[in-house]
Amino acid sequence: MSPRATLPIAALLLLLGCDGIQPLVDRALQRMRSQPKANAYGASAAFPDGKVMQPPPAGTIAREDALDSADSAGLDARGGYVARVPLPETAALLARGRSRFRIECSACHGAGGFGGSVVAENWWPPPRPPSLRAGAAATLQPGQVYQVVTNGFGRMPPYAPDLRPSDRWAVVAYTLTLRGRPPADSAERDDSARAARLRVLDSLGTWAGR
Repeated sequence: MSPRATLPIAALLLLLGCDGIQPLVDRALQRMRSQPKANAYGASAAFPDGKVMQPPPAGTIAREDALDSADSAGLDARGGYVARVPLPETAALLARGRSRFRIECSACHGAGGFGGSVVAENWWPPPRPPSLRAGAAATLQPGQVYQVVTNGFGRMPPYAPDLRPSDRWAVVAYTLTLRGRPPADSAERDDSARAARLRVLDSLGTWAGR
């Protein structure tokens, strides 16, 4: 090996042997160990509202959001409501829809979609949340149900901020399976029984339990 080639190696060994290099290494490693970060629900002086979590800029679209018209609006190319869910109706899709329905929808519409929830029992002033099994709600096209879930209806708020498009379609697919089938578990049977006792019209003009 030529003397010129050994110079960098000798310099490196000399540098590593110096007492002053270790504190630099320690500080570098400490910066890797200590990485302060903001909690999503914490406070921050960097924003005018003092919050870490900020709303997305106007006009932005989440990468999970589909841009196809049927996926994003429930409409076909001619502007009519789509007559089928534009996702494969798999067991996984229906399971996801049931999960989201129980979390987001059953508080008002009941676990079985009968409209006999505790909220509906105590809803004031009328009309109460509708049954999804009878009357006008049971005749809606899938695309129309999707729009209601997305944009809200009456006193029902929009669920677009809480459910991404695929989850909204999963809820629609699951809701369609409720039509015409008997209660599947105790929660749905309780929902059906409470709905049968209600004597208040729903927001679509249907009596509960029918």
